[in-house]
Amino acid sequence: MRILAVDDEKDALEVLVAAISECEKDAEIKAFNSPTEALNYAAENPPDIAFLDIRMPTMSGLDLAKKLKAINVRVNIVFSTGYSEYASDAFSMHASGYIMKPVSVRLVRKELENLRNPVETPNSRIFVRTFGNFELFVDGETLHFSRKPAKELLAYLVDRKGSAVTRKELCSVLLQDEAFTRKSQDYLTKIVKELQKTLDEVNAGSIVNLDRSEYSVIPDNFSCDAYDYLKGVPNAFNNFYGEYMSQYPWAEKSIQQFYK
Repeated sequence: MRILAVDDEKDALEVLVAAISECEKDAEIKAFNSPTEALNYAAENPPDIAFLDIRMPTMSGLDLAKKLKAINVRVNIVFSTGYSEYASDAFSMHASGYIMKPVSVRLVRKELENLRNPVETPNSRIFVRTFGNFELFVDGETLHFSRKPAKELLAYLVDRKGSAVTRKELCSVLLQDEAFTRKSQDYLTKIVKELQKTLDEVNAGSIVNLDRSEYSVIPDNFSCDAYDYLKGVPNAFNNFYGEYMSQYPWAEKSIQQFYK
């Protein structure tokens, strides 16, 4: 997510950027005191969201907003100003939000949670839901697993958040085989192959690393409600109702992390 912050007053810009950073820790935030410099940057790097002061020399925030919309029609414009009389002009051009200074984390978060145009991320086509029952969605459709153990294997890897998991651990947790027998190892191999096959069929194989000895998911290649919650992403808190991968008993040990 790329966010633009523009205010000709240095102190006000610092406060704005600090508030945005608190709400969107993983966002790319570019700050400018000059509307012209901001526009030049946006021409090569179209923003998803732009927080703009309205009264600025050389170019008003309203004029800058029009030019940004010409670059990206879906850009979310949020005006931050000390002058309420511009609200009508702002919303007549379909602004996403309007913040009266002084800017605060609470006000910025409220606007980010209610954007006019939802921001699409590169990994948005693959979404993992962990709150409630575990499900994987690809292009908006629930992915069907022909073998339930393959689905549970993926769920366990998601729970580990990218940490490598050994074959012995998987046999112990998923197959209840502490002895790590040859029979369990052979069965695990079949499950791993089935998982890879199922993901590859929908062009989603990039979300896992199924090495011969260790396995993991690759968090950067998909979206996940639990990961967003732990990162403090707006809206993520509204999705948790006290249940996490409810169909898997081993997941009960992980639920406490969402109450901290």
